[in-house]
Amino acid sequence: MRRPAPTLRPLVHAAQWCGLLPMLLGSTIFLLWVWSSSSLLPVLGLLNMVLGLCLFGGGLGVLYALRLRAGRRWLPGTAMACALLLGNFPLACAYAGLGSQIELARQRAAVCAASQAQAEFSGAADARRRC
Repeated sequence: MRRPAPTLRPLVHAAQWCGLLPMLLGSTIFLLWVWSSSSLLPVLGLLNMVLGLCLFGGGLGVLYALRLRAGRRWLPGTAMACALLLGNFPLACAYAGLGSQIELARQRAAVCAASQAQAEFSGAADARRRC
């Protein structure tokens, strides 16, 4: 397997990091939110999405510069950089969907607990059966 020219290797790595950084940061933010349910972490997740969009544009620019400098040569690592850059979009959608389902389940559990506490206080049997 041929290695890229030494002057192009840092550009390949930069394009890969443009895809990998928001992926790792977003996964960390999501897992911390699932564990802690902090109200600050969804805001950080949205900021990470903005960062990911900026790095996507930067990564595409780096890949375009690589293509211009390398000509028709195939450079190892560019396919991985493309996969990392494009893989952030379905991952962000999956985390958004999972996050909304988790938050909905948390809200339902809180409402259920509150209605059960109210039912025990008032003696209503119907509220205890719904949850």
